[in-house]
Amino acid sequence: MTQFSKEEALTLLQAADITGLSTEDIAENEGELSIWQNDVWAWALSFASRVTDEDLPEMARLFWWYGNAGLMYWVSEQHEQMRSEFHDNNRAIDFVRMEENLRKEVPDYNARAYKKVTYTLGEL
Repeated sequence: MTQFSKEEALTLLQAADITGLSTEDIAENEGELSIWQNDVWAWALSFASRVTDEDLPEMARLFWWYGNAGLMYWVSEQHEQMRSEFHDNNRAIDFVRMEENLRKEVPDYNARAYKKVTYTLGEL
C-alpha cells in the first residue's frame, strides 16, 4: 500500500494541480487548503472543500490509486456521501467506495486479487 507523508502528499497534489493553490497562496491562507471541484456536483456550481494537513496523505493515496474519482469519493465522504447530479460521477464515486470497502474487508493484496465479488454501479 502506498503511504504518503504530508509533504509528499502536498507535492503530488500540487504537481497534479489538484488543490489549485501555490505555496505562496498556502502561506497567505495560514496553511489552509481547499480542493476545488467546479461542475462536478452540478452545472455552474463552484464547490470547494477545506483540506487539513491530516487529510493530505489519504487524499494523495486515493488520487494515486483512483485518479480524480478518488478525489470525488473523498469529498463525497466529507459531506455525508454527497451525490452528484451527474450519473457518471456517481458511478465513479460508487466504484471507489466499493473498492475501498473491499480493501478494508480483505486487507491482503493477494487475497483481494482472488476474492470473487460482484457489485453494480450507478443503480438509480
